[in-house]
Amino acid sequence: MSVKRIISALKKMNDLYLRMLSVCRDKQRAIIDNNTSELVKCMSEETRVLNQINEAEDQRVEAMNAYLKEKGIKSQLNLTVSELSRLVFDPDEKAELLEIRDQLLNNASELKTQNQITQQLLEQSLSFIDFSLNLLVGVDDDLIYQNPTNAPLKPTKNNFFDAKA
Repeated sequence: MSVKRIISALKKMNDLYLRMLSVCRDKQRAIIDNNTSELVKCMSEETRVLNQINEAEDQRVEAMNAYLKEKGIKSQLNLTVSELSRLVFDPDEKAELLEIRDQLLNNASELKTQNQITQQLLEQSLSFIDFSLNLLVGVDDDLIYQNPTNAPLKPTKNNFFDAKA
């Protein structure tokens, strides 16, 4: 068995990462447009793609273990692609393996950046919602200290959102 099965699993993972990037951008657009139905669709698609990524990762680990066993290495360690490339002696396979590794690293980095942007968009959206609700409900005007014995009793308002949400 050659390294082709591992390369195939890595290519499948790369394609799924590209799909996840597309879903992430769609999700950002849905957040910006305040389109909750599209956001729900994006989140369900994201879950589906994430499950497929996990399946592809399992296939990669299985192919990696079979390759190591074929080479006479009894270790069940989860080697990185760079470490695996040291065990591949065919220059074409090695080049292809390193190329797909670079693509995966770039796509994973881009996905991380997009997720950070999405997180910021969600935080801004929640801040805006909290601000809007405070405008509707009103803000407590007694923000300075008063002696508790002299202060009139008034009901405390409940915040609708947790500040750390």
